[in-house]
Amino acid sequence: MKPVIFLALWAAMIMAISRSSGEKHSIAVDDWGRITAPVYETSETGVYSGAELFAGPNKFGSYFAGVLPNGRMVKPAGVTTQIGMNPLGAALTPDGKYLITTNDDERDLGFPSYQSSINSGGYSLSVIDTRLMKVVSQLSTGKYFLGLEASGTGPYTVWASGGGDNDVKLFTLEGGVLTPAKPKHIVISPITPATEGFVSHYTADERFSRSDAEGFPPPAPSGFSRSGETQITFPAGMALSPDGKYLYVACNGDNSVAVIETTSKAVVKQVPVGYFPYAVVVNSDGTKILVSNWGITEYKFAHPLYDPESHRLLSTAAAGNLPYGFYIPRTNASEPNPKTSSISVLDAPSGDARRLSLREAVYEGHALDELYNVGDTHPSAATIIHGKQGEVLYVTKSNSDSLGMVLLNGDRKLEDLDLSLNPLGLDPEHHLHGEYPNAIVAAPAQDRLYVAEAGINSVAVVDTRQATHPALLARIPTDWYPSALAITADGSTLYVVNAKGVGEDINPRTATGGSPPPTGLGSDPNTDSNYIFGSLQRINLAEVKPGVVDVLNNNFAFPPPPPASSQIVPLGGNRASKKIKHVFFILHENKTFDSMLGNLGSHFGPYASLTYNASNGSNYRNMQFTGVSLNTQLLASHF
Repeated sequence: MKPVIFLALWAAMIMAISRSSGEKHSIAVDDWGRITAPVYETSETGVYSGAELFAGPNKFGSYFAGVLPNGRMVKPAGVTTQIGMNPLGAALTPDGKYLITTNDDERDLGFPSYQSSINSGGYSLSVIDTRLMKVVSQLSTGKYFLGLEASGTGPYTVWASGGGDNDVKLFTLEGGVLTPAKPKHIVISPITPATEGFVSHYTADERFSRSDAEGFPPPAPSGFSRSGETQITFPAGMALSPDGKYLYVACNGDNSVAVIETTSKAVVKQVPVGYFPYAVVVNSDGTKILVSNWGITEYKFAHPLYDPESHRLLSTAAAGNLPYGFYIPRTNASEPNPKTSSISVLDAPSGDARRLSLREAVYEGHALDELYNVGDTHPSAATIIHGKQGEVLYVTKSNSDSLGMVLLNGDRKLEDLDLSLNPLGLDPEHHLHGEYPNAIVAAPAQDRLYVAEAGINSVAVVDTRQATHPALLARIPTDWYPSALAITADGSTLYVVNAKGVGEDINPRTATGGSPPPTGLGSDPNTDSNYIFGSLQRINLAEVKPGVVDVLNNNFAFPPPPPASSQIVPLGGNRASKKIKHVFFILHENKTFDSMLGNLGSHFGPYASLTYNASNGSNYRNMQFTGVSLNTQLLASHF
C-alpha cells in the first residue's frame, strides 16, 4: 500500500497554506503532517483555560463567528442571520426585497431555534427580508429539494422542487408571507425507462411484501412501495425560460428534464438526459437548455445475494457475510445519455419548449478506479457568461475542485479552471481534493463569477472578462458549508446561504447560566448536535476587494516543526518515529467524548461529565456506554 493513501482523510487540507503576509507554502508528501487546525495553540478562558478553543458559536465577536467541530474557524463576511436547517436552495424576488430558501432537514424533527422563534427544523421554506436581514416567515408543507424560482412584481409566484414528494410546489408570496397557490403542486411522473439504472419504476418482489416476527423484510428505501409500483422523479434544480413561459425541472430520480408551462401549470414535455440530472440553465434567447448530470450509479459488491432466511448478505465466492470483490460502475462517455458526469445539451427551437429535444452530451467526467478516483467529477450548479466569443457555460465539478466550461457556439468543451491551490498529487493522474465547489452565480455585468466552496467555507471570486480564459482572483469567508448563492440585479450585493451555519446551536430550553460550566455561549456542554441551523450572509461587494481576505487562515495553520527528538509522532509525512514500531487503526462507533469517557472526571477534570441535556432542557445522567468502553478508558488514562 502506498504510504499516502490514508491522506484522503485530510483531503480538504492538502493545498497551499497562505499566511497573512501572502506567503504560500506548497504542501508535499514529505511535510503534509505539519498541517494543523487553526485553533492549534489557542486557549479557552476560565475553567477551560489551557484547552484549545472548543467548537461553538460566538467565539470572535459575533454569534456567527465561531469554531467548527474540525477545529476550523468561521468568520463570515458581511451581515449574517440564521435561517432553517440544511438550506440547499435560494431565490431572490426580482426586486430584491425578499430572499427565499429551501430548508431540507430530512429528519423533519421540527426543533425550534435559539436565535429566532420563527425558525424551526424540518423541511420548510424561509422568507428573509433582505433589508432587515430577518426571517419574516417560514412555511412547512411537505418535502423540498434545492430547486427554487421566484417571479412577478408582487405578489410573487414561487416555484419549489418537491424532491421526495415527486412534485413542484407553487406558492404566492405577499407581504413576506407564503401561501399555497392554486394548484398547490404539479406532480411529475417518471417517463418510461429506456436504459438500466433508472430508479423511477420499481415493483417490489413478492418477498418484500410480506413481514414476519424475525424482522423481514429489511427497511424499504425512502419513497419505495412494498406492494405496488414505485414512481420516483425527485425534482431537483430548475430554471425559468427568459420569457417566463416555461419552467425546466431536472428530475434526479428518472434521469429526465420535465417542462412545465407556467400558464397552464401542466407538464407539457419530458425528455431523457444523463444520469442523475441536478441543475438546469437556459441560454439568453431560450433556445438552448443545459443540464448537469452527476453521473454513475453506486459502487457495489460483486455478485451480491440476499438470503431471506438468515437475513444476511451472502456471496457466491465466500462463506458467511463476506462479499466477493468490489466492482466499479460501468460508465461511458459517448452515448447521448452517458452513464457518467456530463452536460446534456437540449434544443428548444425558437424558444418553444414543446419541441424540446436532446442534441448531444458533453463529457465532463474522469476515469474511475477502486482507490483514487472513487466517484465521478459530480457536475452540479451551473451558469452562463456572455463573452466575446459567445456564451460560455460554467459548471461546478464538485469532486474535482474545478469549473468545467463549454463554449455553447459549437458545444465545444474548454479546459477546466482549477480552483485548488497546489493540490497534493499522488501521481500525474490522481490528486487529493477538498474544496467542493457546489454553487455558482454570475454578476449581472458578466465580469465576475462567485463560486461557493463548501469544503473550505468560502466563495471564490473569478474574473470572467475573458470568458474562455477565466482567472481566480480572491476568496470571501463564509460560515460552514456554503450551499447556495444569489446576487442582486444591480450586482452590488451577494447573498450566501450556508447549510450548517456555525455548527451546533443551543437548545432554547437549556439554561446557559451557572458555574461550573458553562462559561458562555459556544462553550456550553449542553449544546445539542441536532440544533444545526443554516445561515444567510449579505455581502456588499464594493467592500470586498480581491486579495484582502485570506480564507485559508480560517482553515489551516502551518507551524514550524519542533525538534524531532521531542515527539513520539514526528510532524511531517516521511519522518520515521524512533519509538513507534506498529500502528493499529481502531474504528469506533460515533459516540461522543462524554458517552465514552464521561466518568473519568478525576483524569479529565471539567472536560468529562455524565450529565446530559434532554430535549426539554432538563438534565439527566447516562452511563450507557462508559461501562463497556473499558479499553478506551484504559488507553486514555495511561497514554
